[in-house]
Amino acid sequence: MKRFSGVLYLLVVGIQGSFGQGYQQVKGQVVDQSTGKPVEFACVSVSGKAWGTLANREGRFLLNYPKIDSQKEGIISAVGYQNAKLVLRNLKPIDSIVVSLEPVLRADLAVSFRRQTDGRLLVFSALKAIHANFQATPTVLTGFYRETLSTDTVCWTVREAILKVEKLPKIQTELPEKVKLVKGRQYVRNPLPKALEGYAFPNGAAIVTRSMDLGPPEYWDGDNLNDYEFRLDSVLTASDNRPAYRLAFAPVAGRRVRAARKGEVLIDTASRAIVRIAYEFTPEAAGEVLKTNLKAVFENLTGRSKKEVKRIYSHSHYRQLNGKWFLQDSRLVLETQFSVAANTPMMAVIALHFGTGEYARSNGQAVQETEVLTTTENLPKQTGKLDDRFWGNFNTILPTEAERLILPLPPKGERTRNHPE
Repeated sequence: MKRFSGVLYLLVVGIQGSFGQGYQQVKGQVVDQSTGKPVEFACVSVSGKAWGTLANREGRFLLNYPKIDSQKEGIISAVGYQNAKLVLRNLKPIDSIVVSLEPVLRADLAVSFRRQTDGRLLVFSALKAIHANFQATPTVLTGFYRETLSTDTVCWTVREAILKVEKLPKIQTELPEKVKLVKGRQYVRNPLPKALEGYAFPNGAAIVTRSMDLGPPEYWDGDNLNDYEFRLDSVLTASDNRPAYRLAFAPVAGRRVRAARKGEVLIDTASRAIVRIAYEFTPEAAGEVLKTNLKAVFENLTGRSKKEVKRIYSHSHYRQLNGKWFLQDSRLVLETQFSVAANTPMMAVIALHFGTGEYARSNGQAVQETEVLTTTENLPKQTGKLDDRFWGNFNTILPTEAERLILPLPPKGERTRNHPE
């Protein structure tokens, strides 16, 4: 076993040699040093470079990088953990690596600071700092998108794509954010349960590629911020080795708030940049959203099944590079219970995820309006196993074991509640 920086442990470590045109790759798993459990969606990048990849829910990752950068350090980061450094030149072409992240020692906030700090004003200052913290000129993100539909442990559909996302702050246009499909595919497990036919976002990519480059989120914009109360945590956390305030938020008690959310926000202590926002809609708001924001998801459903939205979860995380911040990854999870006559209620989950693989400045014309992606439902259908080689040198988020099992149903007599008729 080799140890690096007192944080990174390499167990049966590996780089799988060179491939493609001057590229190498390293794959492995990120785990919590104290528990051994996977650290989901950790960021894996190369020091000083505006690109990288994300681990999946199981902590597994595959990073492609140019050979020319093999003298640099790999950086593995996750909220609440110290960064791990990976000296690429020290690795040998063996199988895979295990990266153990050490939890940060959370520093207590001074009692006087907490007493003097209004949580809502702290968030307000972070929202006012958006234009200073984000690039004021056009930028383009190249990243990986995945959309899955699953019930219990069965994954029914997987839609994946490499996307180019152009953001145009301060430019007068009807499309301040434009998404272009670079390469994509989808896998479908047939036959879908009848209750789920038509259960999908028309264009989930447009949802999870949005970020704060163009201004505050609408639920905190203007007077909407007064609909929420914020509670500052007594200790600091950290993201990418930068200390951050953690604030829990919820609707003001007794106030009716449309599409109310409850969650937490992390704010970088130095720049006042918003590092992460994660929330769930309140149970009352989930019902409202079903009839408004999510109407398009349900309006194409067939049959007489009853549906009830159980959970809507959203997560947006940001990274800093050369003094500016950009979207690292964004997720949306929709959990709905379907009840069909004479059948056991079925919980169905749509999960959307976008992770930025590369961040760069743009000339404002990287994506033409005629190239804008309007739906992910028409991606080319594939068969067989999910093959990572399909993506070439692009960095992607590895599929989980459940997502890889896009296989035909077992014989009719062997079906279970995980394989409904």
